Amino acid sequence: MSAATYRPAVPITPQHDAFPQVVTALSFDLVSDTLWAGADTGNVTAYYTPRGVRGVSFPVGGGLAVNKVIADETQVRACGAAAEGVGAWSRGGVNKWYYRPSAAVTTFSGTLSSSKTLAVSTSAPEIVLLNAATGSVTRQAPVPSIIRQLHFTHTFLLSGDSDGFLRCHDHRTGLRRENGSESVVKAHASEMQGLQSSGNYVYTIGWGLRQSRPVPDPLVKIYDLRSMKPLPPVPFPMGPAFINVLPKRSSSLVVTSNQGLVNIVDTSNPTSANEFYQLDMHAFISSAAVSLTGAYMAFGDSDGVIHIMTAANEDMPFNGYEGQPVEWVDSPDPLPEIEWTDKTQVSLRFMLAPLNSIGLPFYNAPLLSSWTPQLESVKVSTAPMKIPQSVLSAIKTNDGIAYAPLPRELKGRRNMITVATPKDQGRFRSGKPRSDPEVEPSGGNHSPDEAPPRYHKVEIEYSKFGVEDFDFAFFNKTEFSGLETHILNSYTNSLLQVLHYCHPIRRVAKSHISSRCSNEHCLLCELGFVNRMLEDAKGKNCQSSNFCKTVGVLAQSVNAIELIDYGGDLAETNYVHMIQMFHRFLVDHLAIEDVYRNNPTLLPPDPSFPQRTADSPPIAQLFGMCCRTAVSCTYCKAVKEKEQVTFVVDLIYPRKGQDCDFASVLQASLLRQMSHKATCQNCKVVRTFDSNRFVATSDLPPVLAVNANAYNEETLEHWLDNRKQIFLAPTVELYGQLYEDEEPTSVTYNLRAIIVQILGKEGRSHLVAIVKVPEAEDVEGSFSPWFVFNDFSVQNISEEEALSFPGKWKVPAIVYLERTDCQGQFDYSKLSDAIDTSILSQDTSISVHRDASLIKHEPLGSGELPRPGMLVAIDAEFVQMQQEETEYRSDGTKKVLRPARLSLARVSVLRGDGLKQGVPFIDDHIHTSEIIVDYLTEFSGIRFGDLDPHTSPYTLTPLKVVYKKLRVLVDRGCIFIGHGLSKDFRIINIYVPPEQVYDTVDLYFLRERQRRLSLRFLSWFVLHENIQTDTHDSIEDARSALMLYKAYEDLEEQGVVDEKLDELYREGRKHNWKPPTPLKTEPTSPAVPPPAQAATQPNALPIMRSSMTPAPFVPSGFQGGAFAGFQQSGSSSRSHWRPG
Repeated sequence: MSAATYRPAVPITPQHDAFPQVVTALSFDLVSDTLWAGADTGNVTAYYTPRGVRGVSFPVGGGLAVNKVIADETQVRACGAAAEGVGAWSRGGVNKWYYRPSAAVTTFSGTLSSSKTLAVSTSAPEIVLLNAATGSVTRQAPVPSIIRQLHFTHTFLLSGDSDGFLRCHDHRTGLRRENGSESVVKAHASEMQGLQSSGNYVYTIGWGLRQSRPVPDPLVKIYDLRSMKPLPPVPFPMGPAFINVLPKRSSSLVVTSNQGLVNIVDTSNPTSANEFYQLDMHAFISSAAVSLTGAYMAFGDSDGVIHIMTAANEDMPFNGYEGQPVEWVDSPDPLPEIEWTDKTQVSLRFMLAPLNSIGLPFYNAPLLSSWTPQLESVKVSTAPMKIPQSVLSAIKTNDGIAYAPLPRELKGRRNMITVATPKDQGRFRSGKPRSDPEVEPSGGNHSPDEAPPRYHKVEIEYSKFGVEDFDFAFFNKTEFSGLETHILNSYTNSLLQVLHYCHPIRRVAKSHISSRCSNEHCLLCELGFVNRMLEDAKGKNCQSSNFCKTVGVLAQSVNAIELIDYGGDLAETNYVHMIQMFHRFLVDHLAIEDVYRNNPTLLPPDPSFPQRTADSPPIAQLFGMCCRTAVSCTYCKAVKEKEQVTFVVDLIYPRKGQDCDFASVLQASLLRQMSHKATCQNCKVVRTFDSNRFVATSDLPPVLAVNANAYNEETLEHWLDNRKQIFLAPTVELYGQLYEDEEPTSVTYNLRAIIVQILGKEGRSHLVAIVKVPEAEDVEGSFSPWFVFNDFSVQNISEEEALSFPGKWKVPAIVYLERTDCQGQFDYSKLSDAIDTSILSQDTSISVHRDASLIKHEPLGSGELPRPGMLVAIDAEFVQMQQEETEYRSDGTKKVLRPARLSLARVSVLRGDGLKQGVPFIDDHIHTSEIIVDYLTEFSGIRFGDLDPHTSPYTLTPLKVVYKKLRVLVDRGCIFIGHGLSKDFRIINIYVPPEQVYDTVDLYFLRERQRRLSLRFLSWFVLHENIQTDTHDSIEDARSALMLYKAYEDLEEQGVVDEKLDELYREGRKHNWKPPTPLKTEPTSPAVPPPAQAATQPNALPIMRSSMTPAPFVPSGFQGGAFAGFQQSGSSSRSHWRPG
């Protein structure tokens, strides 16, 4: 076994009909052929034999992840993140005992074989020793900090806490001492992540700190248990996430990373050849376990798959021998069959038959009859206040009710409460008109310690009509668009605005969306789409939902969860730190994604600027800065040089008390000089090294991105205004230097934008972008080119206010500068401008099992490619990714705090004219990698599996490809016809100019009636069709909208639009705005109604005669043809209008 080589076995996959659940804990059974797995739903499941036969499953308490599961000879013990404690279960799933402490359980240990003692840690913080057989408490002792790891050795109890300390406890006497430990050692800079022991050696892994940011410690620390002295650690550059001792190879350790790299290393001889394995997976590893014999290793991932590595024969059980038989789940007794007759009903009515003879279904939630003491109300009796005599003497009685005036001396004292002044922020277009407040003058009179109103956090409020009713124009009266909030990761809005108004970056991003980028989650593509939307909107509000969703997907894929903002709006959230980390993450990704087969050169070749001819991606040409770092030993003068390219500069501030300006700080941060200690290769001892970074002037980038790094009050003091002197300057002169003896030459940068964090009175913070907008420069009559982009609120400010930092409420985060000698020299001729229209003629499906019979669309031919004015009908269906957050008030009203988050699931686009009018050329279901909360099948027609490329029978396409198709139609000037398109385009996250939209919800609308009609009612009344009977179909809805538009055109030609709309609203009121129930089932392919039947319908709109034949359900009681009772009038009280 010592030389065994592991091979992958068949993985254990989740059930095909269930959502994949993250495997958060694993444990091999010691006495049976079983693998126990804990999921993030709070359930523990048994998998029998290496084939992974699913068996017993039981909850551990709470609905969150299982933190730990351990199976020994007699019990299976587990605890969960939301559980009330820790418990023990039999192998059949029966609970034996459950310990509920006053504080939450953080972890527990295995049992000490000699005494059957179990150790549990809580958030109190404390250690509790339990009897493993009964769960009773035998001893409790406080500890200095919260413990994350517990492990029994043959003599001691080891603990690892959230501060990185390793403690050794004597469970017999040591817990009574101060801090409850025999010895302490600092193993890691931050939280301990894993703890194992073998013989006299202890192994730990944990988190370190780098620039105040937690990072995985790349070393597996080893300590001698007898003296707690450190031994040479084992390096693991990928970052260890799990460690396990390999049985029967006591000195061997299994180290696993989140990315699936498995390393088996002999700690007694680390220089020997190690075993490396890479798991075949598409997610990150979330748990790991090794069997009793070491023949099997199991690894759970975030997709619910358990990967098995084995060195055993195929028939060898998990525990290595024929152990206890497997305990299968008890099958419930079948319900008795009851023959329901009149006699049975009489027997039940007169209690002649027992009621329990009628079986009840199983319930997942407690019934109301399961009354608990917590539901009992506490009766509190307090004596009422005594009524003053002055009130009693003035009482008058009327109908048994006594009235009395309030005496003057009691006014303001009795039965009076103070209510807060309501916020005057929510503005709705459907509400009463209000006069707009006066525009706050730039640099108004405000306290330096408080942020002016324009910087206050703005929130979207929701009326009964949804977010479309919110008056965004009230907050933005400029021609530059803002970005909405209430989207996950919307803290990136400020950085998106900065990148948008850096023209070279905007031009490269827009060009990238026209390339054949095959990356489904590409930040540069999403940035290009946001730039196009902000350009076209011209002051209308926009949202970056697709970009923010891609940020979340990529951050989770690399385990950078600190970049994800879940919308908790917590006061302790440090958005300065978060946006700076995301800034570096974003620029690094953009440089990787922006790769062409032949990278174009943006700046013309120049012998003095060699980097301009470099074959690097365009983003790297804009941000990249080639640096040379020289590291020299101060003793032997040995020098080592290395070159690297950096995209973001981190500011380094001088010591306290030294006067400086922004230019000098930035200059010192570019040409950095640092000292550190390390082992010199020549001297063979620890020496002091000097590190100098040099940057040639020609290598200074056209766009200089700077992280301010103002994390504390000492660094923030440099930015604050001092005696009316401003730290930040609009123009900065920098010097590059490649060698120490080289004469430095200068280059000038202009300030383009700043991102700052605004601290509110309540301690909550948010980010604001202050941008010098290029389109507003050199404009006559313009107050200033500087604008504040506070999410969807945009205001013009002066340059003095933009550069000023009057108080600590304004904290710098990111600064962008543009090189002056590069402006106007960029060559964009080699960058493509438009998306290839052939994408509308291609089959873009990624579905593995597509059913050809379900293909309902026909892509455009070469002669049908979009042209200006081409009519297309569109409709989309959506699924729900997040539930609505609602606040219910004591008066019974409710307020929507955050609306449900929807995602595009299907889009259908039909030809609007020509021989193939009504034939769809796009009918794509949208692939999504996020978890879907609700498929909304009743309204969308989407079911489980329809959006999975492995199971979907439909044409399944990535969202980015579908977005490109719609982008082509918008760019080519197509006219979109649909019903309620504003909401559809909003969720799709695309801006369509109003002149390119013909919305039937606006065509068939009378403003004085203040009611918009549904597509179903319009189709019934105008087209004689019953649609949406069972569920919604986007092709059917788009076709109905197209026919309604054609019918409206006919009515306009006849000049009877207003009369017909009046009749339409009268009939709608009569039928409560819903089509009546049909008298009989409609045929699948109905024909045009015969004249005799049509004569019974009054006042219906004319049926379209085209290639699309409408369904002819005719409501009873109608007479004549289409609005037959009307004569065409020569004039109308309302003016006719064309759509758009």
